[in-house]
Amino acid sequence: MKKTMQRRPLLAASLAGAFLWVAAMPVQAADTAVIRIAYNLPKDHATGLYFETLAREIDKLTASTALHLKPRTFPNGQLYNDTQLPDAVSTDAVEIGQMNIGFMNGPGTEALRIWGLPFLYNSWEALWKTEDNPVFKKTFDEQFGKFGMHMLGWVQYGTVDFYASKPINLPADMKGLRMRAFGVDTSMLIRDLGGSPVSLSSQEMFQAVQRGTIDGFITGPTSVYSRKLYEVAKYGTTLGINYLSFMATCNLKWWNGLPEDTRKAVAQASDIAQRTARERAKDDDRIAKERLKEKGVSLSELNPEQRQQWVDASRGLYEAYREKAGPQGSKLMEIVDAANKSVGVQ
Repeated sequence: MKKTMQRRPLLAASLAGAFLWVAAMPVQAADTAVIRIAYNLPKDHATGLYFETLAREIDKLTASTALHLKPRTFPNGQLYNDTQLPDAVSTDAVEIGQMNIGFMNGPGTEALRIWGLPFLYNSWEALWKTEDNPVFKKTFDEQFGKFGMHMLGWVQYGTVDFYASKPINLPADMKGLRMRAFGVDTSMLIRDLGGSPVSLSSQEMFQAVQRGTIDGFITGPTSVYSRKLYEVAKYGTTLGINYLSFMATCNLKWWNGLPEDTRKAVAQASDIAQRTARERAKDDDRIAKERLKEKGVSLSELNPEQRQQWVDASRGLYEAYREKAGPQGSKLMEIVDAANKSVGVQ
């Protein structure tokens, strides 16, 4: 029996716009096909760099294959936002899209929830070593397959922290705060820390804080800077709650229907895009924090004992993950632990 996700309904306006665009596409020769690549961050973000590089490389590398793919990109939620992309990719409304596991739920996602565990990695290098482990990626791809998707690669985002209109230094400061979450995993973290999670797309955060609907959000410094969220959130943490990557997935039926040489070219394009975005994300993360300070954002500087309070307060999420994900989750945790130990703290 086909397994499905518990999804939010897609916005009618977004679907209508997509269908109108498809209807307006010119008829292509039999050996050429236009494809859509949708993602939720700006073009100049590391995430955007991945998808724009992917598009260019697909165009170039498939030019000599049985099917020449001509990508068209839709950045910054232009076609679908982060809450809608799981549906859009699985139903072939777009061929390739950015996947935020936080907006996926239901049977088949239990092992994938490792993605959202806080304080999972001790460095960028440990994250990359984990992602490059073939067993780790294969597990993700197999689980995405249950939702009609194939995983192309890891899409580097950056670190994730709390930002708010009020000071946040220790877990006790989270009590009673209404904080934007991006899906199931961050919602559980905010809840365990005593806050009230509010699920919003990233495009909605600025006005929500400005109007007092929420007190803050969990996101990365690059997003705070690029979306000018520093105008409404003057306080932030430097915990490194997550070293975060999204995933690039494509519609499974579309993928399986590609000629073999075209599939290989798309996979190669993703590898190039992944390498390109990794170092950019690391540099952008550092620069964004410096620029936020210049914009008047107060970033907490905690000693090891204070940071450990945050780690201890989130331990319940690990216990819940191990219980729900079973042996498969335990195997993934072993891979992460080995990567952390081999790399050490950077």
